[in-house]
Amino acid sequence: MLQAYVGIVSRQGLEVFCPEHPQTVRFLQRRVERTRGQAVCFWSVVPDDAADQVRTALRCGERQLALHLLQQATRDGGSLLPTPDDAVDTWVMRSDA
Repeated sequence: MLQAYVGIVSRQGLEVFCPEHPQTVRFLQRRVERTRGQAVCFWSVVPDDAADQVRTALRCGERQLALHLLQQATRDGGSLLPTPDDAVDTWVMRSDA
């Protein structure tokens, strides 16, 4: 089944990945604002099994692998903050795909 997730991505890879929830989005946006353009808050729709793989990679400290897995599995998504033209290398996402 497909689920919506939100998170934070930086040049180091995937920083945060969690189910979409209005309060979570507000928290992530505030956290990204403090990075002064060094990270971007995103949303993504991925299958459940892929989300499990992404979370496992993050738990193992593999931020770049987690981002790569997310890139491969994303069915739809985009940046939430900052605006797309300010996004960290267009959320680093498509440059590595």
